[in-house]
Amino acid sequence: MSWTLGKTGGISVRKASGEIEPYDPDKVFKSCMRAGASRDEAEKILSEVDRILYDGITTGEIYRKVEEALERLDYAKASKYRLKDALMRLGPAGFPFEAFIAKVLERHGYETRIRTLLRGRCVSHEIDVIAERTRDIPATKYMIECKYHNRHGIYTGLKETMYTYARFLDLKDGYKLGLCERFDGAWLITNTKFSLEAIEYAKCTGVSLLGWSYPPGMSLQAMIESRDLYPITILKDIHVEELAILSRMDLVTLNDLSKRSVGELHRVTGLPEGRLSVIKREAERIIEGPTS
Repeated sequence: MSWTLGKTGGISVRKASGEIEPYDPDKVFKSCMRAGASRDEAEKILSEVDRILYDGITTGEIYRKVEEALERLDYAKASKYRLKDALMRLGPAGFPFEAFIAKVLERHGYETRIRTLLRGRCVSHEIDVIAERTRDIPATKYMIECKYHNRHGIYTGLKETMYTYARFLDLKDGYKLGLCERFDGAWLITNTKFSLEAIEYAKCTGVSLLGWSYPPGMSLQAMIESRDLYPITILKDIHVEELAILSRMDLVTLNDLSKRSVGELHRVTGLPEGRLSVIKREAERIIEGPTS
């Protein structure tokens, strides 16, 4: 990319996990484009990042510079760029990661149930999400383990993958004994990245993985962005207590808010109409997308 030639040679970046890797301007460029920036805008943002680069710069510093630049361009673009942080906010105050995952899967053709207790051969299991594609012939059904992390730099690893597979095997044996329903596969879904060991083990055992940037082309990030399924935690002008109330009422995406009137939201949640008007207006502003 011509805008960084001569400046980025030898520049290393410190990730949230503590790992060091070479600075890759193409990653920044693509993240700007995904947020809705034009090519010209993305190149201008890269030029701004170029001016603050130094060897050992943190990914957090680069992230904040890009967010600041996007904020000046368009609020919706900056909001969509914050998607990874929004996923990190899914856990506090009872806002369940699995409820959001169920919504994402539903928009991709699955029928879902959350927090279902099933008896395996050895023990009972509370399954975070059960997802079934009834349009498949034959229909396919998956037990899904959701692993949520509230900090950057944490990988979902081998232990979680092995745990998911062990639960699947126990339920598989339970089905043979007539104790539970049948599953065609196991799925581990996380809001962060997977370790290389986790990926290797999953490939060996047939466990499906879905996380940030994995698998390439159909990652959790891609599934959210392709359907504009942004979680309500992407909103800046919202309080933790409000998030908890909205989540209990199964209002977990921006679309859940935008398609209801303020009056209806008030009746369902009991939140003041003035606050709901502010929240709904911000949600619509993001959904409507860039103004330029």
